[in-house]
Amino acid sequence: MSTYLELVQELVTELGIGGANQGATVPTTVSNQTGQLWNAVNWIKQANNNINLMWADWRYLSVEYAESLVVSSADVTAHSGSESVKKWDRSSFWINRSLTSAAPLTFLSWEDFRRDILPGPASDDAKPAIITQQRDDTLLLDVPCDDTYALTAEFYKYPTLLASDNDTPEMPASFHRLIVCEAAIKYANKEAAAEIISGMEAEYDFLLAKLQTDQLLGGEFDDQYSQDIPLVMDIPGFEDTADRSTRWRP
Repeated sequence: MSTYLELVQELVTELGIGGANQGATVPTTVSNQTGQLWNAVNWIKQANNNINLMWADWRYLSVEYAESLVVSSADVTAHSGSESVKKWDRSSFWINRSLTSAAPLTFLSWEDFRRDILPGPASDDAKPAIITQQRDDTLLLDVPCDDTYALTAEFYKYPTLLASDNDTPEMPASFHRLIVCEAAIKYANKEAAAEIISGMEAEYDFLLAKLQTDQLLGGEFDDQYSQDIPLVMDIPGFEDTADRSTRWRP
């Protein structure tokens, strides 16, 4: 797994930024840099953030929520962890999921909830069945709780910006090279280096496609293993009146 500093060093030495030689550990920190090295530090930070913001539902930004509901309240307890909620997985809300009394909660948009659930007299305490997200991003149940139910769910958090030498990107380590590729394209655009752009764009596109397959819902169905693709070979001297090709699998 690469740290923020190691990604900057990879970018600087690979492109020779500031005269750095291949394999040199330049810079030795991401702090207080100036000139081209400051640009390199900033390009890595921007590249990492841009990739994180490309999709709201990257799997690597998923966080589990588990809190207790409050008796006689329809308000949902806020996430007690340090992560900030960006987007809820609306199909993931469960009450007492690990118990025999487990039940899923139906998610309604705030507009539908406000129209269909809110009007009328206040509800008596009961087991909730519906949940919504209000305009201020807090969650609300259809009825006040008649018990201290355990509510579980999943959400996608706001990504964290790289800041210190040893910070690591949140995406899987095998895709950290993608960050260097985008940062290198930023450098090449500034320097009008078309040969760098073309090479890095090809690698970037390849790695981004693989990251999306690996980290987006349903992406695992998009790729095939090489052994799943039949290889068609035209074998000289092979005679067949219908077809001179045969399929061969290693």
